[in-house]
Amino acid sequence: MSANATTRRRARLGDLLVARGVISDEQLRHALEVQQGGQQDRLIGEILVDLGYASQEQVLSAVAEACGVPFARLVPQLVDSAVRSALPASFIQKHCVLPLFRVRDVLTVAICEPSNVFLVDEIAHAAGLSVQVVAATAENIYRMLDETRPDGQETAAMADEPAAGLSLADGILLPDDYETMYGTWPAEKVAGLLIREAVRARASAIHLEPDEKVLRIRFRIDGTLHVVMRPPARLAEGLAAAFCEMLGVSASGSQVPDHHRSARLLVQGQPVQLHVTGLGGAFGRRTVVRLVREDEATRPLEKLGCDFRLLSAYQDLLAEPRGLVLLAGPRESGVTTTLYSTLGALDPVRLNVCTFESSVHFALPGVNQFSPATCGTAEAAEVLPRLLGQQPDVLALDGVLDGRIAPHVLETSLEGRLVVAQIRAMDAADAVARMSALVPPDLLAEALRGVLAQRLARTVCLHCRVSHEPPAALRRRVGRTFGPVEEYVNGRGCSNCGQTGFLGRIGLFELAPMDAGFSDLVRRRASPEALRQSIREAGHPSMWIDGINKVRAGITSIEEIQRVLVGCPGGLADAVPAEEAAATPGRSP
Repeated sequence: MSANATTRRRARLGDLLVARGVISDEQLRHALEVQQGGQQDRLIGEILVDLGYASQEQVLSAVAEACGVPFARLVPQLVDSAVRSALPASFIQKHCVLPLFRVRDVLTVAICEPSNVFLVDEIAHAAGLSVQVVAATAENIYRMLDETRPDGQETAAMADEPAAGLSLADGILLPDDYETMYGTWPAEKVAGLLIREAVRARASAIHLEPDEKVLRIRFRIDGTLHVVMRPPARLAEGLAAAFCEMLGVSASGSQVPDHHRSARLLVQGQPVQLHVTGLGGAFGRRTVVRLVREDEATRPLEKLGCDFRLLSAYQDLLAEPRGLVLLAGPRESGVTTTLYSTLGALDPVRLNVCTFESSVHFALPGVNQFSPATCGTAEAAEVLPRLLGQQPDVLALDGVLDGRIAPHVLETSLEGRLVVAQIRAMDAADAVARMSALVPPDLLAEALRGVLAQRLARTVCLHCRVSHEPPAALRRRVGRTFGPVEEYVNGRGCSNCGQTGFLGRIGLFELAPMDAGFSDLVRRRASPEALRQSIREAGHPSMWIDGINKVRAGITSIEEIQRVLVGCPGGLADAVPAEEAAATPGRSP
């Protein structure tokens, strides 16, 4: 490399650090003067570290950016010790590299010299595999080499001990000698264990809930919460801070910031998006860590559980080049997943697909994703006009639709763009009624193409599924309302489903495309009951019908459909007769 090329690269590193706010222009000039004053053989980054102007991590992160290489803070959960043998031990120690994991014929390796292209070639030659690299500090790499060494039997056993005790049915109460057994663990290691176990258990969230004496730690799995640990309450602040550190956030005073933080991690080789929120409570800050797995966030539409005819009709709506499509459901109903699946069904090469989300849940290939945070403002209404300057062909809205945004959304859809927007509502009719309260009904009738409403129901575990006889009163009500069901099923509970009887979830859907009669009702701002009747008369079944059909198919239980659709119009009465309640085991009066 020529001297001029070296100077340009060094100057770029300094400029990157200045742009990031790590150092000032004056500090950069001083470092360059030191270099020119007799230390030409030293890199500018080394000089900045020695002068105390930047940390090794800050410098390496900037070098990685300049080289187009991701920078990572390594934790044991990112390291598959089984792939350590892909490189000779002497090579690993000499070059300070760490094999992280292997996917097919691609080995991912952490290195501390991302600018050394010759080292990458040497790694590929030594491993006999294709190589992709991430940058990490030498200190971080050597620490991980020690903590994740394959011969570290004592360390491995210690790490696995609490995990073996996790019971989703009963939770675990940590032993009385917790201080002796686990008290020496740093909070970072406990946080890493929780994330690893949450991913293993298919949890969508980790809840840290400090009480007066204990910290209740719960996983949300298939929509329901399960206690997994009850360590001493004093660990709450340290754990919350550890989660923040994983996301690269400084938690002042070991507390989670009030605002939302997120980052993308690799957990056992699986991409997972973490979102952390904190809120002060009576006994300290309560923290929720949401986990979004790539396989959950990027499901094809065909894998959501839609009826074939409904799916075909929904795809017809998406084929329209303009108009408004509403996705309706309450919180935790899977609407965001459906929105992401919808975007995955579009062509990002031919179309400019943009999202405007309250928080970007997961990065979607080929999709331009925006949020108030990424646009530097907390006011969503300020961002939308600027976003339209990006000339989107398709605009997707998640969690931002309100009275100020709605008129702009309607105008955008009428201008020749397809808009897919999430709205909180009970069903399709309720969604239209709520939307018509925000915008002029005649414009809504012109713009609206259809509404897809949904819920998520747990599916019966295939490993322990058995025939099931619900209470006679419930069978009679189902028969009177929806017709006979030949066989009901539920799950006994087994190790595969954590003794719950359920494993996974599936969508319950209702689609209401626009037609002339429905459009006329929207213009007249008809009641939800009138809109609902029009949807049924047009031959579009309710979520209750979809749920009962999934009961008939042995996919879920009738009790689960009742639980999920309680209060949703068009099904069994919300109130359960006294004789049925008495006949249902475990039901509270």
